[in-house]
Amino acid sequence: MVPAAPRPTIKTLSEMTGYSIATISKALRNSPVVTEQTRAAISEAAERVGYQVSLRGRSLRTGKSYQIAVLMPLSVAKSHEWNGVEHAEILAGIAEGLEGSAYRISVQLVRDTEDSMAVVRNIVEAHLADGLIFSGILHDDPRIAFLLERGFPFVTLGRSHSGRAHAFVDIDSDWAAHAATRRLLEGGHRRIALVNPDPSLAYALDRIAGYRRAHAEFGLDPDPALIVGGDLTTRHGKTAALSLRALPDPVTGFVCVNESTALGVLSGLHETGVRVGTEASVIAYDDINASAYFCPPLTTFLLPLETLSRVLAAFMLRILQGEDPATLTHFVRPEAIVRQADRLLP
Repeated sequence: MVPAAPRPTIKTLSEMTGYSIATISKALRNSPVVTEQTRAAISEAAERVGYQVSLRGRSLRTGKSYQIAVLMPLSVAKSHEWNGVEHAEILAGIAEGLEGSAYRISVQLVRDTEDSMAVVRNIVEAHLADGLIFSGILHDDPRIAFLLERGFPFVTLGRSHSGRAHAFVDIDSDWAAHAATRRLLEGGHRRIALVNPDPSLAYALDRIAGYRRAHAEFGLDPDPALIVGGDLTTRHGKTAALSLRALPDPVTGFVCVNESTALGVLSGLHETGVRVGTEASVIAYDDINASAYFCPPLTTFLLPLETLSRVLAAFMLRILQGEDPATLTHFVRPEAIVRQADRLLP
């Protein structure tokens, strides 16, 4: 049996290139004292022999873990028809954004807000990661307050309403809910439901604000009973549609928080014999672009989660390099994809 070739070391690269071990080490750390020409020569040699930096050794030298913790709600992994698709996109985008750096993702499952706070505290106090990325931001999020107090690097998908400055990537949920609601109002709908997430979430309140603002522009005061908060499941959408259609003055327009709830609404309308496209209209936030294949296809507002997640990773790396987190904010409006007239026909 032929013995395996010894693993290349910094000494191997020194012998190959003629540079000192100190210079090799600095080049691999991207030290500014090493010229670009020297760094390129060392990188080429490292690639040629398959040299890989030992993260364990680097951790021992620097005191860093080279882990970026990403919180993932345990609820997305079970009892959810979409089965965590949104978080899979988020993780994929973050992983892509960290490519080429020394950092890797460490996924931390959390059950609820209390558990999430405990996990965040443990990550910080036990030095389990060098940075933290999370979503599901609350109106006044205690995790954000804790991390700011401790000076621990973090980036969020979404922002709280507390006014505390921090790094975030967020979607203009107010604008999207306003645009969707206004589209239905212009189409003749007057009984419009907002199938929303849990009202403790910051973006749920943003959506309510946009929904109400669109009604106000038409001189209307929306019925609070038509704002239905819940989880992000198809079941939530169907339950909402069945109850809202059973009202004495039934709902004809639906603005849904995602494609999963929109699918549930379509199921509920079908069960009650309501024709979508003539007797009712449904507009959704678009997570995986499945709405084009619904029957009928739905107008949606596209959320490029994977693209936004790459920005999360980029912000995280920039914070770890010393940039001021308060200056790292990215706020986008989703793209409207029109597939229906969304009009109420006589």
